[in-house]
Amino acid sequence: MSEDRVKKRSFNMSMFNIKISPKESDEDFTELYTNLIKRLHSENIAKNTRGEKWMEMRTQFSYDNDKVLYGMLTYYTMLDGTDWYNKRTKMIQTVELDEDLYPNAKEIGYYFIPEAHRFCFINKTNGIAMSQIEIFLQEALPELVEDDKVVFVTQELTSDVIERIINAPKLFRLEVGISYSNNDLSDEFEELFDNDLRDSHVQDLNMIAKSFKADSIDIENSKILKAALKLSQSNGYAEATIQNEEGKNENVATVDYPRKELVFSSEGNEHKDVFAKVMRLFRNG
Repeated sequence: MSEDRVKKRSFNMSMFNIKISPKESDEDFTELYTNLIKRLHSENIAKNTRGEKWMEMRTQFSYDNDKVLYGMLTYYTMLDGTDWYNKRTKMIQTVELDEDLYPNAKEIGYYFIPEAHRFCFINKTNGIAMSQIEIFLQEALPELVEDDKVVFVTQELTSDVIERIINAPKLFRLEVGISYSNNDLSDEFEELFDNDLRDSHVQDLNMIAKSFKADSIDIENSKILKAALKLSQSNGYAEATIQNEEGKNENVATVDYPRKELVFSSEGNEHKDVFAKVMRLFRNG
């Protein structure tokens, strides 16, 4: 096997859409997002994500004048020195712990693309769940923006679950929560709806649609509902009650279907190939 073949690799990545709102016309938002993630690392912010588990951004590197910021997220256990059981003495005691050492550390690689404001990470089965990364970002990032700004952290969701709701034999109930995008690719009416939210200074929008008892929501004839549902793939969530292909009622929550993208790369070039993939998906790049 050749050396070049050994260095080839592929991996699945999931993504969060990070948005700072409201967006002012004279602001350089790429620089704003860059500084946000740089400060998340430089200020050593750690957040409790579950029980005794904490997370922080351990390392950060820059590629091509900050087109990509990448490094490692570290997940570890923070122990309390009180109430330790001494098996030898049969006593409960307090122990002195080194304040710089934490056990059970696990790591996961991240890539942040400021121009597309996407926070990407490699899917690994190492005990770090997407929900823990989401909590870390949701808790830490609001501390780093001005008081008049809001930070949204939303999962990128698979288009398959959106299409499943649209194409369901029957749709009885649809709940959608969205905030406006930051100039993502979209079709004409989605863009019109998105711009309307932005221009009217709406922070977030929540809507619930219910069918008449004997009927189904005809989402194909509702530009507003369909546009909101499609925007939720990157900018919120949707929950639906449908009749599935087996004729049974089913509740569908889009947050249960995170988007995964396969990236083909080679050792040492992962950040470049993640950048190229994200720009193709969201910025015509």
